[in-house]
Amino acid sequence: EDFFHRALDKISHDSVAVFLREVQPQSKLYALLCNRLASDTLTREQRLLTLCNMERCRWREKEKAEQYRKYVVVNIPAFKLYAFDGDSTLEMRVGCGTVKTKTPLLTSKIMRMDINPQWILPKSIAKGIAHSTGYMHRNNMFIADRKLGRLDASQASYTKIMNGEQHIVQEGGPGNSLGRIIFRFENNFSVFLHDTNSPGFFTRDSRAVSHGCVRIQRPLDFAVFLLADKDADLIERLRYSMTANINGRGDQGSKDSIDRSRLLHQLKVEPEVPLFITYFTLYPDADGTLRQYPDVYGYDKAIVRQLTPYL
Repeated sequence: EDFFHRALDKISHDSVAVFLREVQPQSKLYALLCNRLASDTLTREQRLLTLCNMERCRWREKEKAEQYRKYVVVNIPAFKLYAFDGDSTLEMRVGCGTVKTKTPLLTSKIMRMDINPQWILPKSIAKGIAHSTGYMHRNNMFIADRKLGRLDASQASYTKIMNGEQHIVQEGGPGNSLGRIIFRFENNFSVFLHDTNSPGFFTRDSRAVSHGCVRIQRPLDFAVFLLADKDADLIERLRYSMTANINGRGDQGSKDSIDRSRLLHQLKVEPEVPLFITYFTLYPDADGTLRQYPDVYGYDKAIVRQLTPYL
């Protein structure tokens, strides 16, 4: 609405050409795409691909990644996370939501990390294992009952799970589906960045595997990146906490031998680090070369339908 009124005012009192130049995106990506579009060697399909990604650059102009020194970008078609801090960049593979459970596009700020988090299973998963007591026991799961508190998995009720009176919860630690650490940020979709207990899928090219959350390949490196103070003792405690055998299934000693004074449970990210979950099928690699990625969610097709009448 603000843009609409500003446009009308400019049209009435100023040069339309100047106004159109002023409202063009100023990002480095947009400049790369403009240069690509100017090439006379592009096929029609390549031009449409370029225009799709130029259109995306026009969205959310008030909150631009490049206005920050330190920020994180997840690009879904590339299945990559890029963490920028000035001239340094940390890059890693990620897994995103499937076509049925797409990872949402959003802008937020990473505010804290929880180490060895519990996982509250969503109903879509819980309903399938509500009667599988053995499976729940093997995977360190219990029942959280709204009235009765913590219950053994054998006391799960399908009806109560479906109406919200009970939740199936997986203990934190080795084997947890969220892995050993989760990175939280405000959003309306209940999605987060987190570790995984099944890292094998990172070897695949297509990594649309989750229920919407973003699974990251190098969680400890990412946690250290987020820390403002790279205190060596804190980093060592973080490393220890992410490998300690807190529920009898870990990598460092027996459960009884854990030094609980060294365990970390939560760390605030101060200052909070901006996060951009994006969708670009043309995106630069580390040396600035534009690379093409698959349209995993079919969003390019939707934009092309809107652009075609004007081409």
